[in-house]
Amino acid sequence: MSGKNKILKKGELLFKAGDSSDGMYVLRKGQIQIFLDKAGTDIFLATVAAGGMIGEMSLFDKKPRSASARAIEETEVTQISNDDFNKIIQQIPKWLVSLMATLSSRLRDTNERLQDLESKYKSNYNPLEELIRTLQILILLYYKDGVKEGKTWMLDREAVTVDLGKILNLDKTKIDHWLNSLIKGGLLLAAKSQYKKDTLISQNRGDLERFSEFARKFRVKNPNMKSLPQDYVDILEMLNKIAKTTAYDTFSIDLKQLMSDARGLGFRSDAWPQMVPMLADIDDSVALIKGPKDIVFKVTKKSIEGFLLAAKVLRAVSGDDKSPVKAA
Repeated sequence: MSGKNKILKKGELLFKAGDSSDGMYVLRKGQIQIFLDKAGTDIFLATVAAGGMIGEMSLFDKKPRSASARAIEETEVTQISNDDFNKIIQQIPKWLVSLMATLSSRLRDTNERLQDLESKYKSNYNPLEELIRTLQILILLYYKDGVKEGKTWMLDREAVTVDLGKILNLDKTKIDHWLNSLIKGGLLLAAKSQYKKDTLISQNRGDLERFSEFARKFRVKNPNMKSLPQDYVDILEMLNKIAKTTAYDTFSIDLKQLMSDARGLGFRSDAWPQMVPMLADIDDSVALIKGPKDIVFKVTKKSIEGFLLAAKVLRAVSGDDKSPVKAA
């Protein structure tokens, strides 16, 4: 079967989803990426290498392209047009052509269902789950491969990236995002080893463990949240300010009084009542007691600052969640 050859530059589109079919393509050299554009985000479906075929389903069911195709590198393809293919299938029994058309239609329907499932998964995806898994494996790597220097622990960043990718099935971009976020949050430090290699420094492995446990409890307690709200941090910030001014080991304050005092210091506390259920049973430094008229915070002075620091880190790591607040 002869056809028309075409050379694509790196990044050039062969066709787009929704285009009318102009035949199928055989890859002579190079690679083609099959993907969908969902609201400006590319969802990668497959990579086809030299010797593979693209667009063969439309030869049988005559439907528009179900996905887009783009050259990953300079790529040569041979086009087998609809007319060329029709000349060939005239020599094939009609029942076999009908069978192939049915199979192509079923395969296309299956692809569409899988794409719908992937879209639903992405909409329900919670980054906190991925963060917690990353933290748990990172802690194990510090115990397994960490090198102690003074009071700190060091890990080779490249080795960590490879191990996290293999264990969690994450790509390098996602791993770099989480590691950079942990550095931004102050839980890890980035440095160079004596061999000029990138390293990740933990001042105390116990800090990672405590933060991982805090993130896990917050996730379990607040399953609808995809990040820690700033109001959550502000409540703890206010409680910590009060702790620094009291001579007692513990103190109590009701929510209304806390909100009033906070407004006097410039805090916006209107959303604080929605945050209260999220604070329950997360850290021993803050207990919630239902009073006769209002919720009362019972705070342990010596540990409230640690709770605040963990919340600040999770806020920095998880970023902004634009979804509405839903109390657990």
